[in-house]
Amino acid sequence: MKKDIAFLMILMLLTTISCQGRNTTTTAPAVSEATTAPVGSNGEYAFTFSAQTLDGKEVTEAFFGQHDLTMVNVWASWCPPCRGELGELGQLYQKLPANVGFLSVTIDDPGDLADAKTLLQQNGCAFPCLDITSSQELSDEILPQVMAIPATLFFDRSGNLVGNMVIGAPERNGSVVEGYLYEIQNRLAQVNGQ
Repeated sequence: MKKDIAFLMILMLLTTISCQGRNTTTTAPAVSEATTAPVGSNGEYAFTFSAQTLDGKEVTEAFFGQHDLTMVNVWASWCPPCRGELGELGQLYQKLPANVGFLSVTIDDPGDLADAKTLLQQNGCAFPCLDITSSQELSDEILPQVMAIPATLFFDRSGNLVGNMVIGAPERNGSVVEGYLYEIQNRLAQVNGQ
């Protein structure tokens, strides 16, 4: 447990340094391409987890199975670019195609979760937000992939990563919502083999 807390503290320090004053979009190197078959030892999902939302609801890997694609946005309440995109993420959530799911994951310390919840409410964000500290499995799967925040990863219905991680808020035609919708369409094409 002490190792996990130390890892989180180092990640938060590095993220704070990389996050300050930065609101640009960078595409990270390819994480992996979608696969058509699950690769997990459980026979169904690439990885398993059970995490709590900030409202106390349980979310598991079964969430992935409900959608062709799930967008997972990793952020923290102390990160200015993360706070800056919350309103647009709330708008995006309302415009998502029916076959696309959305999860938000905060890497805030337990003492800062009230701030995260307040920010989500102030920005009209109705999407589920997971507390990374509530799930060691989710932390082990997501955090090693994240180089800076905000970061967005995409998973297929089996929990496999699809395409590149997006760091920062992507824009298309001056709109973050349009930027994310473009990224989603690209990932759906990968999932569907187009």
